[in-house]
Amino acid sequence: MEIQNAEQLERAVLKWGFLPFFKNEIESFSVEELTPRHLWFSDEGLDGPWEWKGPVICGGMCAYGKFFNKKAGYVSLDWLPDLMNWRRARHCALSPDEQYMLDVLMEHESLLSREWKMLCGYTKSRTPRRSQLEKEMEKEARAQGWRPYDGVLTENRRKGFETVATSLQMGLRCIIADFEYLHDRRGRQYGWGIARYTTPEAMYDMDFGKALGDRQPPQSLQRMAGHLRSLFPWAEESDVLRILD
Repeated sequence: MEIQNAEQLERAVLKWGFLPFFKNEIESFSVEELTPRHLWFSDEGLDGPWEWKGPVICGGMCAYGKFFNKKAGYVSLDWLPDLMNWRRARHCALSPDEQYMLDVLMEHESLLSREWKMLCGYTKSRTPRRSQLEKEMEKEARAQGWRPYDGVLTENRRKGFETVATSLQMGLRCIIADFEYLHDRRGRQYGWGIARYTTPEAMYDMDFGKALGDRQPPQSLQRMAGHLRSLFPWAEESDVLRILD
């Protein structure tokens, strides 16, 4: 299988159910390995897997986030309920930082990463330039009715934003809803996409409990592991479980 555009990427996710973005324990089971080298980082201005992420997510059939060993990847909606069932059981005890960030996200339904950082107090900086930027962001947030976090932050009290956001994604408490880009004065898109976060419940009009039936978390794990073993019979059992854990 070779992936050369967003449509083929979506079909691969729907066919396999799961697809990590980067190389992992299972050979040939990643977007990185399935994408031709000239499209991975194109010198000719061609779209590649980095640009395909948004269209695949917005297609509404594939969820995206840091789901595999704290690295990015996709899961189809057919398998999302089982992955949520297993991961939420594995990550059932949220830390105060995780619970606070999740509460803020749920209050607003979706947030760009910079908005989420600001609202949770992760944009405090000692440099004048960053301080001015933060003031502008806070002014914009207040104009839209948001309530920037005004608590006292200490190094020992709170983990870094990316650490907590990754943990919430691994626990399937949140996912990435899209990537939004900056535009220059001529309206041309530039730079890396800015992640917009949300929860699976806010993103999809889906009854996850009904989709699961009476399956318990260990049964979801067995079902997912059996599916991956059928796709990749050469993979070690421990490698399959490590990807799903």
